Amino acid sequence: MKILVRTDSSQRIGSGHLMRCLTLADALRRQGCEVHFISRPHPGHNLRLIEQAGYPLLQLPLHPAQEPLAGYQNWLGCTEQQDARDCLTQLKTTYQWLIVDHYGLAANFCQQLRARCQRVMVIDDLANRTHDCELLLDQNLLPNYQQRYAALLPTHCQPLLGPEFALLRDEFYQADAVERTPAHILVFFGGSDLYGLTRQTVDAILALKEPAVTADIVIGEAHPERQALQQRCASSKRLELHVQCQNMAHLMRKAQLMLGAGGSTHWERCISALPALVVTVADNQVATTRYLQQLGACHWLGPASEQSAASFKAALSHWLSQQAQLKQMGQCAARLVPKSGGTRAVVRHLLV
Repeated sequence: MKILVRTDSSQRIGSGHLMRCLTLADALRRQGCEVHFISRPHPGHNLRLIEQAGYPLLQLPLHPAQEPLAGYQNWLGCTEQQDARDCLTQLKTTYQWLIVDHYGLAANFCQQLRARCQRVMVIDDLANRTHDCELLLDQNLLPNYQQRYAALLPTHCQPLLGPEFALLRDEFYQADAVERTPAHILVFFGGSDLYGLTRQTVDAILALKEPAVTADIVIGEAHPERQALQQRCASSKRLELHVQCQNMAHLMRKAQLMLGAGGSTHWERCISALPALVVTVADNQVATTRYLQQLGACHWLGPASEQSAASFKAALSHWLSQQAQLKQMGQCAARLVPKSGGTRAVVRHLLV
């Protein structure tokens, strides 16, 4: 079976869409599928990860802005119709499935791509536009998550909704005997971290003046402050920097507390029973993060624009002293993501 994945990454978009598509692609490849990617090389992209993983990559051209673009189509750099035309120009073969993970693309794009793709799966979490697809995956949890897409999907579409279908790597389902390290923090604000939250957190941890507080600091390969963070972490034995981390599940099981962004990391953290202080770095992260806080599965510190090294220092100092509450938060989080399901369940629906 041949499968085409349309997704992008950049400093603005982040790397979350690409990383979850790579997770799904790896699972499909293990089932004998041939997976191709098609993407645009936006500034700060991570397309090298696609080629490193051994997947054929078709690169779309970058267009100078010819007209004002609305909403999330700004992230495409062109209109949805132009993106479809660019894709069809590149495609020389037929695919059994098209997988689309992009906020700038919707029903019109998918309808045009059916000239080369027999069936369509959309990965989304905004529920703000109509789709033309056979499968719709939204791994997020909200009070009304079962009804969000009721008016946005064709009647023949099967929705896969909730953390039961979270696209997690196999490492999160495997046994790991590591024990949690007291006063140890995991820090991860996504691959791009446009707000400089990682630097603020490093400053906060070192300002605590508590030698027992240690941290694993995770950043993406294209992090804009990578060199400065490498120097800062190298100067303290309490900090260890991980670039493009490949063992996140191990780090999550080792930490006592996480400080990081919302998004897909929520579900990795939850299945790892890791309590967290969460900063929302995009508007679409707010509703899910707020709901998870209501369920007791995390504590929301607010949007990125309201954070500072001083506020992080205060939050860490407070929560590291609340051992019972942290334990309860981790237990609440663990109940939200079942050990069955996940990426393997999504693959089963694609291979039917």
